[in-house]
Amino acid sequence: MTGSLPNSDQVSNNLTDGQVVRNATLHILLAAMRVMSRSTGILQVETRYHRWKFLLAGGGLALAEEEGQVIPTLVRKYANKGIIFSRIPEWEQRQVNRPYCYPFVSNVFKKHPEITKDVVREIVLENFLALHLEEEFAFVWQPANDLPINLPVLPLAGLENSITNEVRQWQKFECVHHPYQLVQLVDAANLLARVGNDNFPLFAKVTTGQDRICMIADTFKQPIYRTALLLDKLAQKNIVSIMPLNERRSDIEIGASLSEPAIATKDEPKVFIVDDSPVLLQQMQRLLTTWGYQVALTDKAEEATDRILAYSPAVVFIDINMPGLNGFDLIKQIRRQRELANLALVLVTAENSMTNNFRARWASCRFLAKPRSSADTPKFREELRTLLREIAPLSTDTLV
Repeated sequence: MTGSLPNSDQVSNNLTDGQVVRNATLHILLAAMRVMSRSTGILQVETRYHRWKFLLAGGGLALAEEEGQVIPTLVRKYANKGIIFSRIPEWEQRQVNRPYCYPFVSNVFKKHPEITKDVVREIVLENFLALHLEEEFAFVWQPANDLPINLPVLPLAGLENSITNEVRQWQKFECVHHPYQLVQLVDAANLLARVGNDNFPLFAKVTTGQDRICMIADTFKQPIYRTALLLDKLAQKNIVSIMPLNERRSDIEIGASLSEPAIATKDEPKVFIVDDSPVLLQQMQRLLTTWGYQVALTDKAEEATDRILAYSPAVVFIDINMPGLNGFDLIKQIRRQRELANLALVLVTAENSMTNNFRARWASCRFLAKPRSSADTPKFREELRTLLREIAPLSTDTLV
């Protein structure tokens, strides 16, 4: 069935188990939730950017999970409440036609009922907010009447009332549009002046382009709206960049399976980074690791050649301006090694000059300009990803 359904009655009359509804509006999705919550089951929802599982029962939501973020979100939320897990069983993420973490959360609920209530409510509200800030949906209903509901059920009417006002506030932001957006620090000097020495290291750590707004809120243990408001102001001053959402990549069609896609087991390319900036090293490492690369790094150019020989990377990124041994001297040192003569090298610098470009080509290197402002960051990430697809493709990359 395609197209939108005009009202709740038609949702009830036309939506059958396992039937995929596409191109639906938020109004239609919420109508379906209200109808389906009369029984117990999983409503799987996907948008251009994200995919969720919602456990519906008793007129409300018992659990919400975002694909790829289930366990990290739970661990983070529980840690903020003082509960640290030494181990989370792997089978919790292999529940077919069930929420991945439902058995795990149910067991923790028995030992820590009040804390689990708070954690589940935070997760549900966070996911519900994200859902309300997207536009077009596909969804499918899978009944699970045999699943005993051992968690508190949050009434849908109450959730919608709680979220509606917050959504209006989010829609007023100039740069922030979604709680899942990543944040990239651009102007460290101005941020240091604003937050002071005590808060700067932690804030710099979570603004490397790998932490979502909702994760940053958890780090500082403050409401997500307050965090978004601060970040929006910083983004307006070009101190941080709020990254656009990336389109979701999944080979599994909605409704085909509710199990987690298998993680690739192939060895992915190794990347080595040489830069004297700890902030840039951390940003690059977390970005490339998220994409799937193996990453090693150093801020000591004098040690780089020996470490590269031992690591055997597919590509090395090198900064130009470093104390002791600059990027061009390091390249000469690397090229003297017979084993590294044909190694792919990429110069990365904020000095995007014709001279540096020429010297890079002369040294048989590629050249990549660092972003100089928040407006340059998306372009840098795109150029970096394109370059890596060419010289060190992942097993999941399709090269034409």
